[in-house]
Amino acid sequence: MRQQKPNLFLRRTWYYHDCTIGRLTDNAGQLLSMTLEPRWYETGSYHVRGCCVDHGTYKTAFGYDASLRYSCWRLTGHNLPGRVRLCFLAKSGSVAAHTRGDILLGYLGPEGEEEQPFEGRLYRPVEAYERLRDYYASLRANHGDFMLRVEPTKGPVTLLPAVEVPPIPTDLVCLEDYILHTL
Repeated sequence: MRQQKPNLFLRRTWYYHDCTIGRLTDNAGQLLSMTLEPRWYETGSYHVRGCCVDHGTYKTAFGYDASLRYSCWRLTGHNLPGRVRLCFLAKSGSVAAHTRGDILLGYLGPEGEEEQPFEGRLYRPVEAYERLRDYYASLRANHGDFMLRVEPTKGPVTLLPAVEVPPIPTDLVCLEDYILHTL
């Protein structure tokens, strides 16, 4: 059985008291999505990791998730603390409280993909998911699969203060997501 090389890369960029923000890129280094993970913690004096997954390479399995009611990518590996998914949990955007051990997808701003400060919410998660799904489809056309490489953190980590969650918008889609996550 041949060894498959990683074709999806996660590099964590900002560490907050309540969450970790990262960049998910393809083979060419193009941004596919920003990621939101649970709060970071130290496992030793030399490296820091997110609560979801440690640095390393992981196989992924794409399939239907009954609790989400849509297909997502589930990471598989011997050192995972439980189920870890690449997914979105709210159509209106993701906040730190939504992570629950998953790696959530989205963008930093409501419109552009350029680098900007994290304001407490990842926007356009469905668009990020669809972009990742399109990349996955192009790999599957060439008989490939996702192999996620989580890059190790280099250098000292600066822990930033927790970000205030933006107020809940009053449109119905956002309100529906908010109600589902607070039940």
